Amino acid sequence: MRTVDVSSKPETLRSASAYGRIRLKPETVKLIREKKLPKGDLVEATRLTGIFGAKRTGEILPFCHPISIDFVEVEVKVNDDNVEVRSKVVGIARTGYEMEALTAVSTALLNVYDMCKGFDESMVIEEIRLTEKSGGKSDWKRDLKGVKVNVLSPDEELKKLTLSYLTDLGALESRDADLLVVIGEPYELEDEIRSLECVVALYDFRKNPTLVGEEIRIGRDKDGTLVLLMPRIEEKIRNFFETFGALLGSLV
Repeated sequence: MRTVDVSSKPETLRSASAYGRIRLKPETVKLIREKKLPKGDLVEATRLTGIFGAKRTGEILPFCHPISIDFVEVEVKVNDDNVEVRSKVVGIARTGYEMEALTAVSTALLNVYDMCKGFDESMVIEEIRLTEKSGGKSDWKRDLKGVKVNVLSPDEELKKLTLSYLTDLGALESRDADLLVVIGEPYELEDEIRSLECVVALYDFRKNPTLVGEEIRIGRDKDGTLVLLMPRIEEKIRNFFETFGALLGSLV
């Protein structure tokens, strides 16, 4: 058994929201609304429990990566025959916050059960579900279906490797290219996309600082064709396409 390796993913702003509810007797709801439960204010205690739950997710679930949480919100609504809980978790990480949002709701509902179990044996926790997520690869990934690509390289193995990544994204090899990849050869760029170059360089440095100085350049030539200038280093090529390859569809 092992966790999923997320080291190749970039850190991005991500969020997730979840929902759940617990059915209660009307008499139990009356005690909650009048704040007559022996253990205190259920609404505030449930909010706090949900926040704790989100923060402890990595300790509860063995395959869930411990990640930094920048914001947690837990809302509790008391209805005539149930209590609804909604959560939202936000942060910058390599993996999403779905499990943190779901754990926030689950632990919050368990707190309701704990505080009311002496008065209501009919309680049922139900409909715990993810309602929204954003910031992952599904939001920004674009395939290269129908995009014509050409790879220039004196190294046939690196050319073959690069083409395999591009064709996996749906690209078609063609001399009349929308995207040109040049490996280990000089090529003049008319307009460089320096912001993306800096992100790629920083990521590469974190992965392997010994390769500093062998940066990938990204831009357009005088004809407006998108161009990637890559060093003759297999590790650099693999790192780029496995991490940023899905972005190319947004640039072509």
